[in-house]
Amino acid sequence: MAIPLYPACYTTCMATCLSAGAAAAGVVPPAGLAGAAACASGCAALCAPSCFADDTTLQLAELPRGSSAVKIGEVQTGKRVWTLQNGQPMPALVVENRRLEGSFGFVELAVVSEGMEVNITITEDHNMPRLRRPHPSASFSEEDLEVVLAKELMLGDMMAIHTPGGVSLGVLAGLHLVQKGVKHVLSTATGSVLANGVLSSTICDGREKVYNRSSWSMTLQQWWAMHAERFAL
Repeated sequence: MAIPLYPACYTTCMATCLSAGAAAAGVVPPAGLAGAAACASGCAALCAPSCFADDTTLQLAELPRGSSAVKIGEVQTGKRVWTLQNGQPMPALVVENRRLEGSFGFVELAVVSEGMEVNITITEDHNMPRLRRPHPSASFSEEDLEVVLAKELMLGDMMAIHTPGGVSLGVLAGLHLVQKGVKHVLSTATGSVLANGVLSSTICDGREKVYNRSSWSMTLQQWWAMHAERFAL
């Protein structure tokens, strides 16, 4: 199993899990490898706060420039999907995509722009960009965005979306909490992706204090600096 992209939570969880197993046995269990594998699987599911629902659709980038819609479960590591950078579509390399089963809290979002509605379902602690303050026009820059957890979003928030009509700001018109049995841990080398047309982070660190969450662009820069070596970028 690859090292998760949320090392603090994962390391603590593994230490607790393995210690509990050893304490229960009185000694380090003979089946240590099996126990470690079970702990690793459980901790991976527990410590992946930023995840997508099973019905999420991504746009697979192709050459010459084009895209094709694919379910998130079909996206392979090493492929490129579309995201936004400086307000423009750009390909992002997929560096991790894992499907986990369990019972997870999700937030269903409905974002409306010019009569078109786009929907996305992400875990409650998923890092999402939103407009920092009310904006008089549909145009925006990444400097106008901040990062909040999905469960902190509120009706009326404005979010960046990409539709056949181009890049624009949409208004969050619907928000519902649901439970689902599957989640996907998807990470890209840019830390972001267009999921169902909604700009989303792929930062799996939940609420890490090391990030300047008041700035979307700064958050991505700080995240990239911390993970570039792992991605061999």
